[in-house]
Amino acid sequence: MSRRAWWALVCLGLLLFLYRVRTVLTPFLFAVLIAYILYPLVVAVENRGASRVVAIFVVYALFGVGLGVVFWLTLPNLLGELEDMARKLPRQAVHLEELGHDAVGLFRRIELPDTFQEAVDGLLAKAQEALERLAGKLMQALMDLFTNIIALLIAPILAFYFLRDHQAMRERALRYVPARYRGDAQYILREVNTALNGFFRGQLWICLFVGLFIYGGLFLLKIPYALFIALLAGLFDIIPYFGPVLGFLPAAALALSKSPMTVLWVLLLFAAANQIENSLISPWLIGERVGLHPLAVIFAVLVGGYLLGILGLLVAVPAAAIVRVLLDFFLLRRSQPE
Repeated sequence: MSRRAWWALVCLGLLLFLYRVRTVLTPFLFAVLIAYILYPLVVAVENRGASRVVAIFVVYALFGVGLGVVFWLTLPNLLGELEDMARKLPRQAVHLEELGHDAVGLFRRIELPDTFQEAVDGLLAKAQEALERLAGKLMQALMDLFTNIIALLIAPILAFYFLRDHQAMRERALRYVPARYRGDAQYILREVNTALNGFFRGQLWICLFVGLFIYGGLFLLKIPYALFIALLAGLFDIIPYFGPVLGFLPAAALALSKSPMTVLWVLLLFAAANQIENSLISPWLIGERVGLHPLAVIFAVLVGGYLLGILGLLVAVPAAAIVRVLLDFFLLRRSQPE
């Protein structure tokens, strides 16, 4: 067996192993995200004369104080909204179901030729099934999000070791690479680091903007549970293209309790946030650093969601960026003359 075939089998086995233990990887993925976000602050404190460990603790303390202030300001309102929602949600679900039945009955009362009537009935039935599946997947995603709370609690501890020992871990990993390939490996690591830096840090600011923008609009429209909806909109926005749709659905359902016209205003609000994000903020904060075509992003998100559920939706774009770096190196850079 040739060396290339052996390495191909090793890589395939590693991928299969990671897929089998994907649930265990969740806290490590959160830790990588935290490390990427906090690393510039750690370096800034370290440049002022502190050791790496002291710098990490200082940044953790500042970050903890900031989160504490945010929770102190928002948590009482958020808990109140969740408690009120738990009381009213069954009634609201019945109301929405009645509206759906009324709309279906209206379409079915329209006199149409038999062929068109059968086509309309089929479309309505498929639309109803699709909405039920979407609602089920949305609730499952929310349940998965809350079950990952333990992973979120462990992640800062893991992130501490990533921040403290990342250089040593990289140097130790490079020892296993043959000497003649170490330059190539370092180049790939730099490119991957640039792509992930651009995505993680840029996406964090984008999610923050979307959450605040949506909250301000919903507050002005006097939509109930504006804080909870804005939180969901900001979290879901990390999923490219599909995140805004997932954030819009609960807002539309609650806006419908006021009036159908309010749903239109909420739709315009989400559309405005999405346009500002795609036209101004994303090119400025992320730009071409990820280097993925929109079609590639959509494909990666669909594949990630199919294979890993909500975790796959979150890691699809970073994984696709890593694959893009590898393909660029092995198919483009290696084929060019030195």
